[in-house]
Amino acid sequence: MVEQDYQLVEMGERSRCVREFNDAAKTAFVANIVPVYLKAEISRGNSSFKHAFSHFFLSGFRIRTMTGRYMSASEVEEVGQAVVSNQELTRKLVTLGFDTLEIMNPEGRKVKELKIR
Repeated sequence: MVEQDYQLVEMGERSRCVREFNDAAKTAFVANIVPVYLKAEISRGNSSFKHAFSHFFLSGFRIRTMTGRYMSASEVEEVGQAVVSNQELTRKLVTLGFDTLEIMNPEGRKVKELKIR
């Protein structure tokens, strides 16, 4: 019973983290701070990136481009580096069981995959 309650709390925290990212990304896009609207979701992740805190099954933090335009290779790299170089965000993602950052194009094809540590 206690383990089940912990898993529900953890999933709530993970969902809240994704929601907060999405709210910030939407605000930045609407305010014209960033040229591309991004949306995060939870995914399976890459099993070769597992670490001690990795979620058993859903360990990926997927960022999808939503504006319909493709990001250039340098923009994809910038998004990836912005996430993995943000120490507070990275620590939060790790403690919530995420181990993989996936960046997807508008059609849902993976264009970049980074290890979260």
